[in-house]
Amino acid sequence: MRQSVRFLHCADLHLDSPYKGLHDLPDHILHDIKNSTFQAFDRLVDLAISEHVDFVLIVGDVFDQQSVSLKSLVHLKEGLKQLNDHEINVYISFGNHDYQMLEKVDLSLPERTYIFPSEEVTAFTYQKGGEAVAHIYGFSYQRRAVTENKVREYLPKQESGFHIATLHGSLQSNEEHDHYAPFLLQELKEKSFDYWALGHIHQRSILSKHPLVVYPGNIQGRHMKETGDKGCYLVELSDASQDLSFQSLQSIRFREDTLEFLGCTSGEELLERLKQYKADVRSYGEKVIVRVTVEINFEMKHVKELVTILNEDEATEQIWVWFQGVKFEYRVNYDREQLKKSNRFASEVIQMIDEADIEGYLQDLLNNRTFRQHMRVFDQQSIEEIKEEAEQLVMQKLLKGGRD
Repeated sequence: MRQSVRFLHCADLHLDSPYKGLHDLPDHILHDIKNSTFQAFDRLVDLAISEHVDFVLIVGDVFDQQSVSLKSLVHLKEGLKQLNDHEINVYISFGNHDYQMLEKVDLSLPERTYIFPSEEVTAFTYQKGGEAVAHIYGFSYQRRAVTENKVREYLPKQESGFHIATLHGSLQSNEEHDHYAPFLLQELKEKSFDYWALGHIHQRSILSKHPLVVYPGNIQGRHMKETGDKGCYLVELSDASQDLSFQSLQSIRFREDTLEFLGCTSGEELLERLKQYKADVRSYGEKVIVRVTVEINFEMKHVKELVTILNEDEATEQIWVWFQGVKFEYRVNYDREQLKKSNRFASEVIQMIDEADIEGYLQDLLNNRTFRQHMRVFDQQSIEEIKEEAEQLVMQKLLKGGRD
């Protein structure tokens, strides 16, 4: 029976990310944002030590390429030294954002840190108590874009122990990202590996459970499209079981919410409701950058002033909640069945929407490759939401007398 192995799987650290698109922030909030990737990395190191893991996998994009600073190098080395001092191995590959890194900077690292040196898939063996417990496979990018399939190069050794593959790349069927080191899921499953540690996609997901094929996502969100928990996976493999648990690491959370405040009748009441929402968000004890869409049934003016008021106290808050944007959607309240009886034109519009072949229209669009690259597959809930939004747009004009 093989010895069990316990490790952290992370990817896409993007240390010292430039954080584009965030403007007009108080100095201390800007400082927190610029240091957030470092704080997430520090939490990763602390977690590895507290969980007594055997090793840590860092699967590509340790740096952000355009911002490989002295600060990021020093911070990485300090964290790796802490892990080395606790006898924790680290296995690093470089990705499309930090390609050819071994040739660009001085990476004299602790003895327990191992870097995949080239685009050729190679392997390191992890030993515990004099026994080969795990074999870790991977490669590092030497070019900005590795576009060929690398899976065929992953050949497990004919030796005992767990076989763990690291791969910074994307599913060949993924239309939302550039196809770096593209692969088919079935190809991975057909290989004799116990765990596929993936990187490159910033949204965590488990593509397969047998064997485990896992994207951990990035350790810290960097903009409004990277919402939710960010972190790594704690993994334990044994012959009897495979345990996988997600561990949050982010120091700043990006959040997008839709708020339904249809009962509000004035700007003052709306402001109080938004302040209460902010207090609820703050109660979780996290620093948050938030963007909200607010559904109301009256026309709201002075939006910029409203955002300024919401943010004015955050300059002195240690656990801050910063509104990056507030968008209002005007929605009309009406009795659908009553309107069908009392307004002939509205009745015809509602009937047309109910009978519309939305799926047929969408399929025509999805047949267009350019459109398909920017859109997802629509499920039944999405189709109903499209119908509802279309009806709202028409009814807003109709019930407001057609004025803008």
